[in-house]
Amino acid sequence: MTRPILLYCVAIVVTAGSAHAQVPTAITGQRSMVQEIDGTHIRWIENVELSGGSGDETWEFYADQVDVYGDESRLVATGSVVFTSGGGRVAAERAEFNIDDNTGTFFEARGSTALVEDVVPSMFGTSEPEMVFWGEIMEKTGPRTYKLTRGGFTSCVQPTPRWEVKASSVTINLDQYAVLRNAVLQVKGVPLFYLPALYYPIQSDDRATGILMPTYGASTIRGQSISNAVFWAINRSHDATIFHDLFTSTGQGFGGEYRYVGGPGSQGRAETYFLNEREISVTDQFGPGTGESTFPERRSYNLRGNMQHRISDSIRARGQIDYFSDITVQQTYQTNVFEASNSSRSYGGNVTGSWGAYTLSGTGDVAETFFGAEDASLYGSGPRISFNQSERSLLGSPVYFGFETEYANLLRRSRFGEQEVNSGLNRIDVSPLVRVPFTKWPFLTVNSSVAWRQTYWTESIDESTGSQIDSGIGRSFIDMQA
Repeated sequence: MTRPILLYCVAIVVTAGSAHAQVPTAITGQRSMVQEIDGTHIRWIENVELSGGSGDETWEFYADQVDVYGDESRLVATGSVVFTSGGGRVAAERAEFNIDDNTGTFFEARGSTALVEDVVPSMFGTSEPEMVFWGEIMEKTGPRTYKLTRGGFTSCVQPTPRWEVKASSVTINLDQYAVLRNAVLQVKGVPLFYLPALYYPIQSDDRATGILMPTYGASTIRGQSISNAVFWAINRSHDATIFHDLFTSTGQGFGGEYRYVGGPGSQGRAETYFLNEREISVTDQFGPGTGESTFPERRSYNLRGNMQHRISDSIRARGQIDYFSDITVQQTYQTNVFEASNSSRSYGGNVTGSWGAYTLSGTGDVAETFFGAEDASLYGSGPRISFNQSERSLLGSPVYFGFETEYANLLRRSRFGEQEVNSGLNRIDVSPLVRVPFTKWPFLTVNSSVAWRQTYWTESIDESTGSQIDSGIGRSFIDMQA
């Protein structure tokens, strides 16, 4: 009987004491026994649960004991500390937290945060996708910034993670970047790669200006190689990449890529690469006893790109280029099977305008296919201009009229050994059409049309010699359909 009475008296004393305690307004919820130390120092004990903050910065603390110093806006939690905020969770032995600006320090901490964007669920099996991190000291230095001292992180939750990164310090600015110092990548607990410093962008749109990860390689011809690149996020619609390759045997190469989005229907990309080689000799390139191959000193380049641009509501432009200056370089250095076996280069462009029933189009395109290092055939047009009118009713009558016209400078050229043949010529084509639809009966429609086509070529074939001569030839015919 004495013990229940004693506990009842303690409860009354505690309740009375808590009534005089000035709980900071930043703390919005509490659930535990309160011991008031003085007017500004409040202590919660035994399974403490506190909550506070507002908006996106709400938080909760769980601990064996929590002390709040109201005049300093400082919270000190000890014993089985757990902190949750914004989908993240941190467990620590001890924590010091500023309840006004939501910053703090956690000691011997380990935390996790859920991965909810750009996640492939199959990568995590039956586990929830999350990032695990730890550190001897973990500091929350701002609303979106953290710092780990002698810690690391991984997305593997196995007892022995498949991979993890450890570093002497990690500074994280969420949705911006992570900076690691003395970083070591470990696979299954085995150190694999060391970097004295690493800047890693973690923007939500996966784009950030910075140095890309260098790559190392080796081959029989190039020798050892190291490639470096810099990415420049100019703005949300434009970016550029500049890269440099160093080859110990052959020389070096450099180039760049530019991409843009100008709006609906307007976008493009362009890439260029220059290669400066010195003369080298390669022994037994295809196995012992095959001799020695010599590659001369040379300079080469390639250009690739495509674009489409909406000039106005009526006019659109398109263009593409896939061009290399030396096919032997293309086939020697490309590691992509398709590119290494590709023997064609091409470029072209087109501008098209439409105004009501009328369409005007201008096109230029060239394609060249190689048969070996020098022999090639070229075909294309430069320019090809067409002006067309879609079918329109003549003066409101049931008779419809339209036409198609085209002028083309056709390019045809072949080169085999010392012989080069140019068989290009000009062509003019005109084709008007008249159509009369019969629609008097609802169960039957008959379309009758008459078209006349006239074509003229500026050159022709001499029947006696079979060669192309500067003598024009024409053709015309009538096409009637019903």
